[in-house]
Amino acid sequence: MYWTNPGVYETAVEIKSVGDCKVTANPVVFHPNEGGQPADRGSIGGADVINVEIVDGRIIHALSENLRDGRYVAKVDRQHRLNTAGQHTAQHIISGIAESRFELKTTGVHIGLETSTVDFDKKADWQTLQAIERQAMEAVAENIAVETAFDESDVRSRFDMSQIESDTIRVVKIGKYDASACCGAHVVRTGDIGIIRFIDLESKKDGTRVHFAAGAKALEFSQTETARLRALRKISKCSTLELPVILQKALDQSKSLAKEVDRLHGSMLPSFVESARIVEAGSSRVGIQVDAVAGKYACKLAALIAEKIDGTGIVVSDCNVAISSKNLDAGELLEKLRKAVGGKGGGSAGSARGRLDATVTTEQIVEIVTKV
Repeated sequence: MYWTNPGVYETAVEIKSVGDCKVTANPVVFHPNEGGQPADRGSIGGADVINVEIVDGRIIHALSENLRDGRYVAKVDRQHRLNTAGQHTAQHIISGIAESRFELKTTGVHIGLETSTVDFDKKADWQTLQAIERQAMEAVAENIAVETAFDESDVRSRFDMSQIESDTIRVVKIGKYDASACCGAHVVRTGDIGIIRFIDLESKKDGTRVHFAAGAKALEFSQTETARLRALRKISKCSTLELPVILQKALDQSKSLAKEVDRLHGSMLPSFVESARIVEAGSSRVGIQVDAVAGKYACKLAALIAEKIDGTGIVVSDCNVAISSKNLDAGELLEKLRKAVGGKGGGSAGSARGRLDATVTTEQIVEIVTKV
């Protein structure tokens, strides 16, 4: 019935047990997890339909509780069906338009509960996708009947140009926009989709993956996007059209400031060398500096300390630790720290780095490295 009467969401069915909380149903009203489309949800009698899948050629319904064989009322979750069927029907429209008008062949499809994807065999830019999106919305506005036909001759799969070999070939037709073999559930008319929105694109080898949403999920995405744009406009005190310029200016300023901070940190490293805590560890001198510099400067500062005192430099920034040594084994020192407070990392006798599981003070490091 999900093929021939997709607008039916409630009907009487005869069920037969095929295992613990698993039944077959006649007629079949619930769409199984098949063809990249999630299974329908709903209930049979007083039991929830947890999953629907094809097992050895039969459509098996997994229920929340056991039911005796017999006749029950089956209810399909209408919103869930409209979501998955709407996204699947939108994909047919998108793929049909892309192939017939833009020479973009569909090579893969995933129908999700929030968003879906279509993979094209060629690169496509955002302007082309916007054109496809506009034409797809024209198909929605036309409110075309989504028809099902069976066993038509010369039907080919969208993903494989070879002849389909099957006892039953089901074809989904959407006016002038698409006609292709399909096993999924679809809406009754294109107007039931409501909205089709392209969300993003990404390169996939030689092709393009398009992320899209349809129906209520497309509206949710649009509302979330609008809310974020409003928040950005409020922060930036500008219009939506001005946002890219304002944001680019802020990013450029941020990069400039980051470079200046880097320059200042670099110029201050000698002073942090001078202020390092120096202790004796056996016959070697160890210089320690904790939370004086950002993690990116830890290795350089440790090396400068080791060079200055002709010994070992240990620098901790937050939980990141860098050790540079001229006469002790830096790897063994790091292992001591790891055993004391936990963490990970490693290195050689001359240099080691890692991340500790807890913050440490200068006094703790002194105690650890000077302990025999």
